[in-house]
Amino acid sequence: MKIHRCYPVAIIQAALLAIASPVAHAEDTTTDEHVTRKEYDELKAQLLAMKKELDALKKERTVAPKRESSESQAVARTASTQGNPEGEDVADLHKEVTPAVARSVGESVGSLLGTTKFLLAGWTEGMFEARNGQVSTFSASFNPIFLWELTPKLLFDSRLEIEPSGGGTNVNLVNAQLSYLLNDYMALGVGEFFSPSNVFVERFEPQWINKLPDRPIGVYHGVLPNISVGAQVRGGFPIGPTRANYAFYVSNGPVLNTFDARTAGTLDFNSYTDNNDNKAVGGRVGFLPIPGVEVGYGFETSKPGFQGTTFHDVQALVQSVDLEVTRDSDLLKGRINLFAQYAWSHVDHSVYDPDGSLGFGPLPLTAKRDGGYAELAYRPTKFDTDFLRNLELIFRWDHLSRDPSGLGDPEETRWTLGLDFWLSPSTVVKAAYEWDQPDGQPNKNALLLQAAMGF
Repeated sequence: MKIHRCYPVAIIQAALLAIASPVAHAEDTTTDEHVTRKEYDELKAQLLAMKKELDALKKERTVAPKRESSESQAVARTASTQGNPEGEDVADLHKEVTPAVARSVGESVGSLLGTTKFLLAGWTEGMFEARNGQVSTFSASFNPIFLWELTPKLLFDSRLEIEPSGGGTNVNLVNAQLSYLLNDYMALGVGEFFSPSNVFVERFEPQWINKLPDRPIGVYHGVLPNISVGAQVRGGFPIGPTRANYAFYVSNGPVLNTFDARTAGTLDFNSYTDNNDNKAVGGRVGFLPIPGVEVGYGFETSKPGFQGTTFHDVQALVQSVDLEVTRDSDLLKGRINLFAQYAWSHVDHSVYDPDGSLGFGPLPLTAKRDGGYAELAYRPTKFDTDFLRNLELIFRWDHLSRDPSGLGDPEETRWTLGLDFWLSPSTVVKAAYEWDQPDGQPNKNALLLQAAMGF
């Protein structure tokens, strides 16, 4: 009751002071043309006391709303049963004042925090790998993804990769991008983002989405860019009954390897700072002729040579094609997924170590390299047995051509057979065996086991 009575008193006092202050000031200016210091200090003290009292009441309102609501209901019930007019007036006044105070407090909190929305997503995984010629080992990683909506049009996304290494923990920033939605068909992005021409990295890399424990070699070993630092524009639009999507970007370019015989002519996409004033330009265009089917073409062109060297005008071009098919089959009583991508890298003719100072030249060559993968998965989603519906069978072929100089890594082709068991839509246990036979080298066959969970 005491708290309820304070609200109207405080409001009335505030209103009277607000009205009286200009009147008093007007009267003083007609007589003395100023307010005395004593009057000013007294008025200031009264206003401060009122502010503290209102702040205390607002705080109590937010801390114990349920208790006060119960008290007001009890007052209303008592007044109703006893026919107490004063109780009815207090209850009615409380109903009027409480929403006003709540709105005031809500507006204050809203102005302080804004209208942002935040989501923590990502995945975690643990893996065991036993590969021929290497020591078997366990590994684990945690990959948090931070999604922040500052406004309905202004978005931020970022991902960290956290994994044990040696005697410590490695923390890597994978991407960090600020995006602005111009309209329903176009968005602008700036920062560190997944390269649109590498479909696997952009769409399938998370280990609870990737159907096999490891990743295809053709899209990671210097044939396609993985991460780009720059700016991009992307979106999609309908074309009659079909749809198309696009992404174009300008970014720091790759680095041309020139100092080692084994890697001469290859592109290093892991250096995120540029080595010259030329920037890489690339993108991808996708087309969906029917639901569940998408074909795409991607490219990136750049000048990867160091500025001020004989390689500064060397041109590099990377091109790729990709296919994605998802179909439900009544005949096979399940769902079929087909993912495939193949890429070609071409670096203009150049002479590496022309004066022989590095010990392997002169080595003239036109650097060409290619690689890719095709993956087919089947899940019996239309079977009656829960156990069978949660199984998924996967087959993958992936390939990587040899290093352009012929002195580095040989050509390598792998065949992988895997079986997944889905504990939930985002939690999977995987087992796979990989037949890996690099040309002219002992096999690197491997047994792979993994558990992954997305959240």
